Amino acid sequence: MTRAGANPFHFIFGGLAVALILATPTSAQQNRIDRLEIIEAGFYTATESGQQHAAPGTTLGYVSEQKDIQFLKAPPAVSAKVGTNFGVQFKVHGSKPNAVFPLRTVWKIPEPGVHNPRNNNVYRESTSDFTVKTDEIVLRGFGLDEPWEVVPGVWTLQVWQGDRKLLEQSFTIK
Repeated sequence: MTRAGANPFHFIFGGLAVALILATPTSAQQNRIDRLEIIEAGFYTATESGQQHAAPGTTLGYVSEQKDIQFLKAPPAVSAKVGTNFGVQFKVHGSKPNAVFPLRTVWKIPEPGVHNPRNNNVYRESTSDFTVKTDEIVLRGFGLDEPWEVVPGVWTLQVWQGDRKLLEQSFTIK
């Protein structure tokens, strides 16, 4: 006997939906960055560690590791010059201890962009992928290493996890 208003297909499809939800791996949901806590942001001095990693989406084609990072108490009077470094140091907060996360840095470059004379490309963004761990403190910065990288205006750093923007910070280069 069937009850009034009860459709046997609702039970089948409802059971199927529950089975699919239970079969879906939850590690992607559990292995998630909750937030990035900004420790320091601004202009800084540093020394190159000598280690470089290929990053084809960047203005130079690579990223360099830095050490001895010291944030300045106040921005320099003139920041639009070779040797200027700016960026954000942040701590990764996630739902799972020691979890590893892939992230992407996107630097929005002011108009007219950066023209690299070596490959003749004009960059309005400089992007690189990197990985972080829960509770790790990370620096993502930009260094004006070449005269052609010096572009006055507002530079904006974004840090993305997939399609989630986790951090955005702007710097005025003058």
